[in-house]
Amino acid sequence: MRNSLAMLGNYFTTGVRAVLRHKTHLALNLLGLTTGLASALLILLYASYELGFDKMHPNAANTYRLEQFFNPVNQRFPISSPAMKDLLHNYDDRIRVTRINTGAPALRLAGSNQQLTLEWPQAVDSNITDFFQIDTLSGDLAATLAQPNLIALSEQEAKRLFSNTNVTGQQLQLGEQRFTVSAVYRMPEQSHFQAGSLRRISDEVAASRLAMNNVYSYISLPADIDHSALLQQLSAQLNEQAYTGRHITELQLRALTDIHLHSSLAYEFKVNGSASTVNICLLLAVLLLLIAAINFINMSTARAAMRAKEVGVRKALGASRGQLFVQFMLESVLIAACAGLFAAVLVELVLPQFNLLVNRPLQLHYFGSFGLILLGSTLSVGMLAGVYPAIFISAFDAKKVLSGDFQRGNTALLLRKGLLVIQGAITIGLLVSSAVLQQQLQLLQNQPTGYQRDARLMVSGIENEQVFWAGNQNLLQSLRQVEGVTAASIMDMQLTDTVSQAMNIQLPGQTQDNALPPISQMAAGFDIVKTAGFTLLAGRDFSETYQSDWYQTHGDHATAAVIITESLARKAGYNQVQDAIGQQWLLPGDNPVLQMKVVGVVADIQIGSALKQQEPLILICGRSPMTYGNILLNLQPEQAFSARSKVQQLLTDRLQRQDLQLSWLSDDYNAMYQNQQRQTKVIAIFAALAIALTCVGLFGLAAFSAEQRSREVAMRKVLGAGRFSLVNLLASEYIRLMAISAVLAIPATFWALDSWLAEFSVRISQNPLWYLLAAAATFAICWCTVATLAWQVAGRKPAMVLRQQ
Repeated sequence: MRNSLAMLGNYFTTGVRAVLRHKTHLALNLLGLTTGLASALLILLYASYELGFDKMHPNAANTYRLEQFFNPVNQRFPISSPAMKDLLHNYDDRIRVTRINTGAPALRLAGSNQQLTLEWPQAVDSNITDFFQIDTLSGDLAATLAQPNLIALSEQEAKRLFSNTNVTGQQLQLGEQRFTVSAVYRMPEQSHFQAGSLRRISDEVAASRLAMNNVYSYISLPADIDHSALLQQLSAQLNEQAYTGRHITELQLRALTDIHLHSSLAYEFKVNGSASTVNICLLLAVLLLLIAAINFINMSTARAAMRAKEVGVRKALGASRGQLFVQFMLESVLIAACAGLFAAVLVELVLPQFNLLVNRPLQLHYFGSFGLILLGSTLSVGMLAGVYPAIFISAFDAKKVLSGDFQRGNTALLLRKGLLVIQGAITIGLLVSSAVLQQQLQLLQNQPTGYQRDARLMVSGIENEQVFWAGNQNLLQSLRQVEGVTAASIMDMQLTDTVSQAMNIQLPGQTQDNALPPISQMAAGFDIVKTAGFTLLAGRDFSETYQSDWYQTHGDHATAAVIITESLARKAGYNQVQDAIGQQWLLPGDNPVLQMKVVGVVADIQIGSALKQQEPLILICGRSPMTYGNILLNLQPEQAFSARSKVQQLLTDRLQRQDLQLSWLSDDYNAMYQNQQRQTKVIAIFAALAIALTCVGLFGLAAFSAEQRSREVAMRKVLGAGRFSLVNLLASEYIRLMAISAVLAIPATFWALDSWLAEFSVRISQNPLWYLLAAAATFAICWCTVATLAWQVAGRKPAMVLRQQ
């Protein structure tokens, strides 16, 4: 045991001396490994955080969210009916269900006339804690959810409303009902579910009919249940009982742990993450570590001849190949350990900026996940980078080395060239990927939407009766009089959201055979075309001049004016959009039956993200079944910010609201593409780092190669070779290798990017020029890096070089 420890100590001492003997070699290795490790650590820290969502919840592996795919609107939604609980229990009484209903009436605190809105108020079943981890900080959460007049506040919500968390016993007035705060809780950050407050779900909501979809349902399934059979039977029952046998909806399941990365539906609790972003980040981490390891291998094998005599002497003195292998592996791990230490310091310094980039509260826990990632990455890189040099150097023949007959051979040379080709291919691929992602993002953001985004202000989350009741039109009149406001209107959906309403329309002379599929609908107010900046192709806008435009009931029927999109006019059979003006359409499924008069046709409108296909749309004046509405304002650009303050003050006074949600439509639009923006930024940053690491590796190899060929350069210079021709001579070998890299990288990158672009309904076409520019940039970087060193070598005096040789 003592001999083994002494031997390890000798290995360590020898390794430290060997590492410190070549300071330039050490500096280059540390620079490359530190940069690669720090970048990979940041990426792996982010990926670990994203992959850990919802895994802390009880029985998370067997918990699912019940979702529905609605055929009329061709979309999937995360909501279902409260009555599904009975159908599930009838199917198998071992299935456990919890339901969440979002929303709450306006809130008033004691002694205040101002209304507030609770942030993410949730009415839930009492068994919610069986499905989600909720830590009670004070009070009794179980008792709160068992009684109708109690409410629990999250830690953040308690601070927002009362400026502290000691709030048990406080009174809240929600609509006509008074609630007592009886608990304060905290939910984990890594959960897709968020709740600012929790209260018991009301009996009215729980008893809703099967066709009413107003809750999130989470179910815990026994392991032996056949998911396909369950969904097929319950979907058939739902369509039969709720939709008179029509094939309206299909039930689907989403694993709880898949929601964050694989679901981006309308009405999510949070803006979820992206599995593609995580996968890209993991690929980047592997590439950066691979480039750093390649640099280490290349420089170690290139300088193998400098260790040859040491190996020969050690073998002559009785050292075995295994002992030498351990010696060189220890040196590699030692350098990696130092790089890991520097990388941890670098991560500490840049983590705040990285958190802003990925919008996550990442933290370093050296005795937690980060410590394991740091240790695993360091050891992996140290062993991966050191194993081949250790095998290669320890295999030297002692007799040949000591007799001066040592030849480096071609194996290591071919390996270095092969690894350099891989580095060049990675660099070209990352450069092209950065360009393609940027172009695709610009296409999405600049895609024609059919509406204007500049200087448009959206006021959202207002109770429907405050904007869509005909008697409240004076609110909009007051807004139009604010200085800087050029137009104002209302909508029951946001232009950057998802249309969740669809209806079957009956056209004049229509039969069952030529009936239109269900059409997406949205409620709007007067001047909607002017306010939103729609492109009017025929007819007119909704106008107060025509009071009959507004939705009105007349006993057994109702009337309203409608504006349709161009694609809907074409589907309805009108070759000229002007022919649709004045047509009378019916909404027979409404109660009372709605008679609609087409007064305008606008260009197609992209509701929500361009990731989804544009669909025909109908705008109905004044008719909205939604709970909340929105006010849209068109402001003069030069007065936009001052007008916003005045609008906010006016609405605060008129609606008695302190927490109105105002946002610029352009900001809402850009927010839809935040995952794509994040992908683009991450890839651009780490592509730059990959190129920098490649340059470090090239610099190290070029320095060694130039030194090895210094005698050849001196002799060529004596024979009349010019300095520039010598530079090209030394650089040409690397340029040829980069050409091979381009041949390998271009088809592989084209295929990968084409697969990624296929996910978009609107996509760019890949331009061959990007690949040529990426290859040219790689050649230029390679040539400049090598030429810098070659210029110095070519500038030495031949006599001095030949005398030293």
